[in-house]
Amino acid sequence: MSDNHRHCFILKGSPSEVLSDFLHLCKNFSTPLIAAHDVSQYDELLAPSLKTKQFKTCSFKQVRQELGSSHDAILVDLTHGISASALAILAGTVRGNGLFAIALPHEDWLSMTDQDLSRYLPWPFEPEQVTSYFKRYLLDTLQADESPFNLVKSSDMRSLPKLKPIVPNAPLTQEQANAQSCLFEQRAKSYVLIAPRGRGKSTLLGDTLAKLINAGKRVAITAPNQEAIVSLKTRFEQVIDQDSMTLPFFAPDALISDSTHWDFLFVDEASMIPLPLLMALNEKAQHCLFSTTDYGYEGAGKGFGIRFCQYLTSQKTTKTLALQSLILSQPIRWGGNDPLEHWINDCFFLATPETNTQGAESTNAGTTSLATYRQLTGADWLENTDLLADTFQLLVSAHYQTSPDNLRWVLDDPSVSTHLYLSNGKAQSVAIITKEGNLPSALSQEVMQGKRRPRGHLVPQSLLAHEGMENAGQYYYLRISRIATEQSQQNKGIASQLLTQIESLANERCDFLCTSFAATPDVVSFWLKNGYLPVRLGTSKDQASGSYSLMMVKPMTQHAALLANDWQNRFIEQFLLNLLLQYFDLSSELILIILSQKHYGQDELPALAMLSSEDLRDIALFVDHHRQFDSIRPIFLKASLRLALTGQLSAKDPAHRLLIEAALGRNIEQARQKAQLSGKKAMHQTFKRLLTQLIK
Repeated sequence: MSDNHRHCFILKGSPSEVLSDFLHLCKNFSTPLIAAHDVSQYDELLAPSLKTKQFKTCSFKQVRQELGSSHDAILVDLTHGISASALAILAGTVRGNGLFAIALPHEDWLSMTDQDLSRYLPWPFEPEQVTSYFKRYLLDTLQADESPFNLVKSSDMRSLPKLKPIVPNAPLTQEQANAQSCLFEQRAKSYVLIAPRGRGKSTLLGDTLAKLINAGKRVAITAPNQEAIVSLKTRFEQVIDQDSMTLPFFAPDALISDSTHWDFLFVDEASMIPLPLLMALNEKAQHCLFSTTDYGYEGAGKGFGIRFCQYLTSQKTTKTLALQSLILSQPIRWGGNDPLEHWINDCFFLATPETNTQGAESTNAGTTSLATYRQLTGADWLENTDLLADTFQLLVSAHYQTSPDNLRWVLDDPSVSTHLYLSNGKAQSVAIITKEGNLPSALSQEVMQGKRRPRGHLVPQSLLAHEGMENAGQYYYLRISRIATEQSQQNKGIASQLLTQIESLANERCDFLCTSFAATPDVVSFWLKNGYLPVRLGTSKDQASGSYSLMMVKPMTQHAALLANDWQNRFIEQFLLNLLLQYFDLSSELILIILSQKHYGQDELPALAMLSSEDLRDIALFVDHHRQFDSIRPIFLKASLRLALTGQLSAKDPAHRLLIEAALGRNIEQARQKAQLSGKKAMHQTFKRLLTQLIK
């Protein structure tokens, strides 16, 4: 194939028949890789051959370790299980003119139980009870006219020609050279390189690292693991002048704890590293380059691009630019317009979503757009693949953890339904809902005791296991697992309208609507505006978002409303104590948003915010006379919490945020500057003004 495209085949039969065909096809290739849900059968079959030829096998669970690798030939056996992410990752590691083969059985594959399906099913569902609509969808795409996959019989099979050797130290392409020039100019504090697989990122990084070291720069590289940078290391070793120089690789946490300040720090596969860690790494060098794969493989590239780039753009710097984006679009590992790449992108909706401006234009022009709602479950998607594409493009642009596996989840989990807000037939907002709860009392008891963790049922399980709410398991919940709105249509109330529609459908069918998400001020405010009440805040930060997870509920019945009120009161009481015990880094803005959403009457306040007549007297002595601030610190804490809980403090007011920071005994220097208060005296005057409300 002169165009350097990959060969794509479907091989049918038992593992021994498929293996025989695969080895015949790739007998001229080195180190073929075989992947399956369970590779034990292939390990047994290959055992005699391992002495003469190097083969490699990996289960779907191990596939992520292949990121950054390059293979001549890969066989993915889907007979006993499918992993969408494994397919996407492995297809991106095959060289041009190489082989990508999919194994299927002779018998009716659709009727066979899929062993990988259990990962997507909540208790009590088992794979053999569930019809896999994703399997049907995948088979349809494999057999479609535009599919690059050919079904070949053993009798028609010929070995593929030997691949050309990879040219060591090949010259950089024009695109790579341009990106390298930008780095050498050192105009920006931070650089971001986001590109699809096979575009030569590793080559560019290895080449640049070596040249910077040759020029006398202090340079370091980090990545989630060393397996991710094999080809980068190869290029580095080809270019570096000093023979004894090894790649200056450090684990991310080792870099953070080291006091060295580098000239350049390269962070590869950055979207797999938690956001707070990335922010800390950005402070460790004069210039940082964050490199990551575009959406599709790690399932984080797009969200990484949206969220982290916003942070980098807003950073203060003495450089000409805070952030410069670098682009590599031309494939190097295979030829342009590669049919396998197109098929993977189309099948799993991995292509970069284009901003849909149609809705925005019609609204701006004053024309009336026809709004409709749709609810779809499993089988419905097979007839609505256009809407499926819309849905995933919305999810990809809004959620940093959307991956190809989510496609299978939406199609195959019987507890999942998808709700769409459509404008002129085009999806503008999407919400994915999961059914939870209705757990047997014996199971609920075991969850509460920490003996059982049934699959799924996130909210009732967490309320049972972490909050000790012993009746939480028996109720029926609909959890809004994901919600996303098309970018040009955000802040127009569309998502709230969609939630109202879901509520009207849910009224007769559940006790609670609920949600759980990475808590940031804007997102918490959105759910509060829609009538959801906080009932639990996680105690550790999410790895990907760097935020604590907040659970909120909206009662759908009178009985549920009483329960929700009790749960919320209990949450607030414990939250006040936890502010002193473990939420040292929770922003004062978020604290005030959470505390001020429920306006307590004077007699309803939690004990920690109750003020005695002696407390009020001491506050008056501070406010009206010369009582020292440090002598009323415990009372000041209670008074500040009381002001927040009675709706007298605003999360938007810097002075109010400073009050909470001081009450909690935090370092207040930054908060004082934001409140534009020149010193301690001015700060205490502000506190007196705010406390006056209590003694009136």
